[in-house]
Amino acid sequence: MKSASPTIAWGGLMDSSTGARQTTNFLMWRVCAWAGPVFVVGFLVFWAILAKFVPPPPQYWSADDVFRFYMERNLQIRAGMVGVLFFGPFYFVWSAVLSRIMRHMEGPDGVLSYVEILGGVCTTVITLGLGVAWLGASFRTEARTPQDVQLLHDLGWLYFDSTFMVTFLQLAAFGTSILIDERRVPLFPRWLGWATYAAASISLVIVLMPFFDHGPFAWQGLLTFWADMAAFFVWAIVTMYATFVAIGKLEKEAGS
Repeated sequence: MKSASPTIAWGGLMDSSTGARQTTNFLMWRVCAWAGPVFVVGFLVFWAILAKFVPPPPQYWSADDVFRFYMERNLQIRAGMVGVLFFGPFYFVWSAVLSRIMRHMEGPDGVLSYVEILGGVCTTVITLGLGVAWLGASFRTEARTPQDVQLLHDLGWLYFDSTFMVTFLQLAAFGTSILIDERRVPLFPRWLGWATYAAASISLVIVLMPFFDHGPFAWQGLLTFWADMAAFFVWAIVTMYATFVAIGKLEKEAGS
């Protein structure tokens, strides 16, 4: 006898043998969706405010300049990076919620939801990597040479910026899933799909970062840092709000 297995239905889960709809725990979806705001607030507080990485230390700084930066803010940077490492994993929890919503938008056999969740996981790994690099630069700084500290500092920024394609593909998959949603009233507004494309496209300028230490393409530059960071965090905040709205729409569909 063939065993019953659940298959995805647009409003939740449907048992393929009985046709009975299984209940989706939308409360848990909402709880996990709050991981997004927790990540944004935690990351910005610990990385930007406490560790004072905004504005970023200029790319053209000498080893002595970098060493002085870590010595003068040593405890703050260590505490800030501990916070980054603590709050970083909340990003992939939120990404998991987006991935589940996207399955309802593209259908159970789609691949975009997998690209999205893998992009979220890899972005989290990148966040943890830069946190470890900068924590290493601030750990026993006084016992290291300025060149050693600069190496760890540079590694953190290169890991932060040069891996932009991971998040680019995550955003591209999410934006595409919005635009292919065939609902009369889509789960996410169509304009958010195009805005997601725009936010992802801005990050493409980072490919020039290794070749400039001054100007808009350096890691502290107008395009590479300020425009890209602003685009990402504005996109994230808007999408996090829209995520709760989308969950409400799915819950209404499941109950109808």
